[in-house]
Amino acid sequence: MSHAHSTLAQSSVLCASGSLGLTPFHSESFWAGIERRPDVVAADAGSGDIGPFYLGSGHWYNLPEWEEQDLVRMLKGARSCGAKMIVGSAGGAGLDQAVDLYHEIIARATRREGLGPIKVARIYSEVSRDWLKQRLDRAVPLGAPWPLTADVVDETRRAVAMIGIEPYLRALDKGADVIIAGRSCDDVLFAAHPVWLGLDRGLSLHMGKCIECGPLVATPPLQRESVMGTVFVDGFVVEPLHPGMRCTPASVTGHTLYERLDPYLQAGPGGAVDMTEVSYEAVGDRAVRVTGSTWVGSPDYRVKVEGAGRVGARKVVIFGFRDPVAIAHIDEILDDIRGEVKRIVGSDGWQLHFSVYGRDAIMGDRDLKAHEIGREIAVLAQAIAPEASTATRIAKLVKYGSLRAQYSRSGAKGGGAALPGDEVLTPDQESYRWTIDHLVTVADPFECCRVEFETVA
Repeated sequence: MSHAHSTLAQSSVLCASGSLGLTPFHSESFWAGIERRPDVVAADAGSGDIGPFYLGSGHWYNLPEWEEQDLVRMLKGARSCGAKMIVGSAGGAGLDQAVDLYHEIIARATRREGLGPIKVARIYSEVSRDWLKQRLDRAVPLGAPWPLTADVVDETRRAVAMIGIEPYLRALDKGADVIIAGRSCDDVLFAAHPVWLGLDRGLSLHMGKCIECGPLVATPPLQRESVMGTVFVDGFVVEPLHPGMRCTPASVTGHTLYERLDPYLQAGPGGAVDMTEVSYEAVGDRAVRVTGSTWVGSPDYRVKVEGAGRVGARKVVIFGFRDPVAIAHIDEILDDIRGEVKRIVGSDGWQLHFSVYGRDAIMGDRDLKAHEIGREIAVLAQAIAPEASTATRIAKLVKYGSLRAQYSRSGAKGGGAALPGDEVLTPDQESYRWTIDHLVTVADPFECCRVEFETVA
């Protein structure tokens, strides 16, 4: 693959939003960035943090109208200054259908606003069950505590591969004005243009890591504001566009360590960024210059694959207690409710999860102050079963049990539970779990994705 090697000594990337479509980003800082005429306007649109539901079900993570608002504003800004537009992990989970939806939004806006012709690259990274089964011997667990087997693949509804930088470079090689990608490593979509120009890959990926979440790299981290990263031959500079924000060596260092186990190495497809010799230096009052990042290649090209499978239908009940005696015996009350479910529904084929807010719902077993229970608590109960009817039966048993559950050897009853409503809550949401969180070695970066082009006139 041949990439452009420009005589330009820098590449500037405007991160329009730390998470496209989550809520509409603020226009003032965005247009302030556009006035600086960046080379790229980019945004990440997805994450594994949102959980397995959106991947497995295919539902949209954000409101479609918010995604369209962000995409159209990015497109107008990019076209006004001649910048490329790059979006990764479309739709939250990065499914093929989300790439197509984003492309439709871009095409409609291009024709409606007279912004064409533009060349759009679509990068698809959804992988099939057959694809996975052919590579079982090349997969190792990453976050999953189990090996990838044919049975695990059969339990998977949908799966995506997190692409590296190479598909973006191919799209730029082919002259794409807009790149819409499926599931992607967050840093590579911001690093692609600097690397394409011939700038250092280690510096470019580190810059991408810094600005991928937008304002989180600055202080105060005002949400939905835009930030700029500029890569030079010997370093890069990060700066927020909102006048009330500033990047400091501490804020940039802190975000570099965000979601990292190793403080010195940031692994990715084909190698890792070595930050052992990195230094952070304030530039004026609002920007930070970073130097010393290097790229260390690997003989193996490994991509992370995420997969999700259906667990069952989900029904929810919420109730609370104000009675101090009932609060003191909450575990007995919940055990009594669970026992009644087993007596009536049976022991197998369902799940019942209780989260006790006001005690340990956030930290679980790691909460060192779980014994310090407040004057009132709330319990969120989630009933999960293969069929919605069974989940509803369990939820109704939980609701009734919260009013009449037995606790303590004296035979006292846990009456007095407060219910926000008498009905069982029935959100339009089934339960999914992560089935695949593995690294798969591929012979070629394009083994797990495909790049298609279309000119919109």
